[in-house]
Amino acid sequence: MPTTATASTAARPAAPYLWLLRAAVLAHAALLLFEFATAGQLVSGAFGALPLHSTGAIVLHVTAGIQFGAAVLLWWPGRGSALPGVLSAVAFALGFGQAYLGSHRILDLHVPVAMVLVALVTWVLVWSWSTSAHHNRS
Repeated sequence: MPTTATASTAARPAAPYLWLLRAAVLAHAALLLFEFATAGQLVSGAFGALPLHSTGAIVLHVTAGIQFGAAVLLWWPGRGSALPGVLSAVAFALGFGQAYLGSHRILDLHVPVAMVLVALVTWVLVWSWSTSAHHNRS
């Protein structure tokens, strides 16, 4: 029969994995804000912001990959929910489509896809700080 401390520990994902996910998704969200700021400059005609926006996209891809990796670690071996992993995988993949659309100036799709990315990252951000993040995947 497990002790109370053991049962409590078994009901939670490993804390380091959850904190890694929280840090990664916070960085991802902050970079999305940066991308929106530079996109706003581009829309207002400040085309000098294009190198910042392009570089931000590369950093965003790297951060999305880190977020996905952290979400996978939370799920396995951390015994956490698979939900942030699924959402992070979709955001990571969608980011490549987003970059393609932006680099080919297909803005009528680039902008709505950016909004979907924000929704996915926000979902993971809110989930990671919610009480459901502290329960196992049972």
